[in-house]
Amino acid sequence: MSGPFGKAPLTSDIGLFLEIGVLITLLVGRYFFARKGRIAAHGYAVTVAIAMHTASVLSIMIPSFAKSADILFTDLLNPPVILTWIHIPLGVAVIVLGIYLIAEWQFRPPGATCYRRVKLMKPLWLLWILSLIMGFLIYLSIAIY
Repeated sequence: MSGPFGKAPLTSDIGLFLEIGVLITLLVGRYFFARKGRIAAHGYAVTVAIAMHTASVLSIMIPSFAKSADILFTDLLNPPVILTWIHIPLGVAVIVLGIYLIAEWQFRPPGATCYRRVKLMKPLWLLWILSLIMGFLIYLSIAIY
């Protein structure tokens, strides 16, 4: 069944909206909480974002990958396939690093630990944005073709 945005399946549209929700949650966490010194609220916002993102990956992206495996392993010069193979390791890195930072934040006493992790948070933010852009381009390639 096609979703409301072109030829993409409804699950892809749901995934798109979930990831937009993740982006909004991250922006709120970064610009409304972290920059104003509300570190605990920032941590909770990022935790919600990682949970939403992981749910999207497990319920939509992995099943979609499994359905498209024949194309993804045979048509390697197709631009959407190339994007997918770049998107996957970026997405895995985002989830692993995000869960690591959240776990460390949750299980350490409050203090300077968060501020020392900024060196990891900035690259994670960049990886997340790159992964999001690639995911959006993959979505567009599905919706248009």
